[in-house]
Amino acid sequence: MIHSDEKVRQMARSLLPSKHRKQSRKAREHVHRAARNEVRQELALWLRCNDLEVDVPPCAPWEGAAIHQQVYWRQGGDKVNPFIRWATARTRHLPRESRRSHVRGMLPRGVIGEHALGHLERTPAFEDPVETAWRARHWWRNERQCKGALLDRGEHAQLLRAVLLEPEGHRTFNRYLRERYTLTVTMNDEAPANRKVAALPAHRPLLGVHDVLPFLDSAHDSRHRAWDTLPSPLHWVGWFLRRFKKHRGHIPALRAALEAEGLLRKVSAR
Repeated sequence: MIHSDEKVRQMARSLLPSKHRKQSRKAREHVHRAARNEVRQELALWLRCNDLEVDVPPCAPWEGAAIHQQVYWRQGGDKVNPFIRWATARTRHLPRESRRSHVRGMLPRGVIGEHALGHLERTPAFEDPVETAWRARHWWRNERQCKGALLDRGEHAQLLRAVLLEPEGHRTFNRYLRERYTLTVTMNDEAPANRKVAALPAHRPLLGVHDVLPFLDSAHDSRHRAWDTLPSPLHWVGWFLRRFKKHRGHIPALRAALEAEGLLRKVSAR
């Protein structure tokens, strides 16, 4: 049995072997590659306009958020439960406000210790109850804002018409719908028998401006509720329009963001 300083070092180092190392490296490379491609396209378009008085356009503004998301996902694969149980047991006799500083004094200095300490900040035994309450309130407020942003049918229709007005907007939206439908069918085929949907509705593309309201009616159709755990076309439309709104209708930036998130396959240029 290991005791004293060697035990502390072993527990701190036990967090390092993340289960998502290889996948995280590939995802990071994919995000950087998509960002570089978008930057090249934006700068080429800016230089082609020959208007150097205009400010340089924002190049791949989504890259930082995508990298942060990958970092959180990689850290989610760390084996933290043994370390959290050990730290909780070692500080059970201390007041809550003194536990974190006590563990910081035991852990080795440097990246390993700071990384291990970061996994304790939001655990029930170490987090400040007041901070937890404020974070829950902030999360609840953001959720209400996000849910209310695109729940209105009129805004759905307005954004869809804006998508159709953009060059390559109609084609990008229908390709996105087709790929989402194909992925959902594959997920349904691979699902266990007790969670499989018997008959999925047929694929429904957006035909044009005249079809915006009928398309939304079909997405809101009650039969889509039978999809159970599978994402419905209404969810697909919401995902696309939220990103379309975030990138202010810029289809190349939207397409690059969807490709970086794995929501759209990247088509190689011929």
